[in-house]
Amino acid sequence: MSNYGIKNTGSGDVRVSGVVAMGRDTSASQHGDATTASRDEAAEVPPVTDQQSWDAGVVTVLTVETRALIETLSKWGTHTEVTTRQGLRFHEFTRVLGERTVRVVATQTLLPGQHSAGSAVESLRREYAPRLVALVGIAGAIHPDVHLGDVVLAQEVVHYEPRKVTPQGARRRGRTHVVTASVQHAINGFFTHNDEPWALPESSGHRAMRGLIGSGEAVLADVGADERRYLHEYNEKILAVETEGAGLASAVHASVGETDAAQAWLMVRGISDAADSRKDDSHHRVASENAAYVFRSLLPHLL
Repeated sequence: MSNYGIKNTGSGDVRVSGVVAMGRDTSASQHGDATTASRDEAAEVPPVTDQQSWDAGVVTVLTVETRALIETLSKWGTHTEVTTRQGLRFHEFTRVLGERTVRVVATQTLLPGQHSAGSAVESLRREYAPRLVALVGIAGAIHPDVHLGDVVLAQEVVHYEPRKVTPQGARRRGRTHVVTASVQHAINGFFTHNDEPWALPESSGHRAMRGLIGSGEAVLADVGADERRYLHEYNEKILAVETEGAGLASAVHASVGETDAAQAWLMVRGISDAADSRKDDSHHRVASENAAYVFRSLLPHLL
């Protein structure tokens, strides 16, 4: 059972904080080289309400993605779960590096889709004001060079849903979201220190690469889908498709200038299927784990 305690933030918001249960000892259990502890037990970790922007906020969509991220980042830093009175759940990860405490927070969307991704960004912005927001999880490959288990770092997202419906058919009006220069420099730095594509250690030949990703509401499971044809014509180098990236990028863009919240975003997507009729859930776990591992490997370059 979880050992939850009610904590007043000092700003009128009462929060319920505690340790992730998930079948583990909630008092203080070891996870590799890191320890999971409650906020009271980790007094050296600054609380959310210290008005400091967190280094990164991570959005996941599926439970398998959330679990993989928690397991991976718990080996990197101290893990605390925080639940607000509104039922929002955040997973905080902190690690002391020299004289600095690096802080990463993650939350799962309520539902799949662009709108829920945007709402998750708003929740992170309001509660933690992260300087970077990352979407970490799975996607479907639409390019022959990308295989199951590979990971794509998105340097550009093409939103393929906007369109005009006419008697002659739909005329698509794609919108592009490009990562900031700082994120692009971080990706460049990562591949400067690693081969490109990067062979993931102990991952049965899986690789990490950078490229473009298509984003829309439709889950694609047909090689002849009009969306796939459109994306190929838009840019033949688009590697994969997913259903939340455009919403996340738009939400980050809309929040710029309001607070110290995120001005940069990133997508790290593990390939779980080929967006065809064979699409199923059998590779969700390995794709989620690989995406989480690549995100953790990117952190030194991003922060």
